[in-house]
Amino acid sequence: MERSACPSGCRPVTVTPWRIGLQSARANLVPGIVLQSAALAVVVAYYAAPGFHAILEKLSGWQVRYGIGFSIVMRMVTNGLIPSLFCAMIPGLRLRRPWRSLAFLVIWWGVMGALTHAFYAFQAWLWGAEAGVRTVLLKTATDMLVYSPFLASPINAIAHLWQDLNCSWRATRLQLGPGWYRRIVLPNQVPGWAFWAPSVMILYSLPVPLQMPMAALLGCFWALMCLQIALRTPAPLNERAPGPDAGKTEGRS
Repeated sequence: MERSACPSGCRPVTVTPWRIGLQSARANLVPGIVLQSAALAVVVAYYAAPGFHAILEKLSGWQVRYGIGFSIVMRMVTNGLIPSLFCAMIPGLRLRRPWRSLAFLVIWWGVMGALTHAFYAFQAWLWGAEAGVRTVLLKTATDMLVYSPFLASPINAIAHLWQDLNCSWRATRLQLGPGWYRRIVLPNQVPGWAFWAPSVMILYSLPVPLQMPMAALLGCFWALMCLQIALRTPAPLNERAPGPDAGKTEGRS
């Protein structure tokens, strides 16, 4: 799961990470179902509508032709540039250091695009490239139970934490003491599981060359949806309010 940015908004100091994650999952439930339904409609149309199938085959051809470079650029645009521009246009979401944040997000999501591309290729090698039920379930389990919680989500969380802490390695190390995974990763991992488990099952139902484009589009809309939810969520008086750069530890790579 990288898989895009989910600002945490304002969180009570005494609330547990599990509760934060569950609250975020509930807030994202209906929009998440809408996004998943749209992704499912794309998969159905790909297999059932010849005209739509032809359009996606062109996209698949670009992915095959340009390979990992296409994945990197696509992630830079969909998960780095577009959410940054969205933040710049909304007063309540404007970042403290917009140009540095833009550079960080574009570069970071290029890195994650390369990592995800390699992971999807590994999945195809490990479990096969066909989109049968067994293969889809095995890929989903590997993604959600291994890749996401033990690699994608932790490095994504640490990278965004480093950026939020003014790119200070010392300050970041101080945050990575005992319980860091529970405090920093878990609040975003829980809603990430809720959204991305059905989503990756849908995208793994597509041919391998279309999986990266689908993941990039889902990540982009997921990020924009979470930004909107964070903007519209009022802060209770007894909660602390981190700055607009806080909490962008996305649930997916």
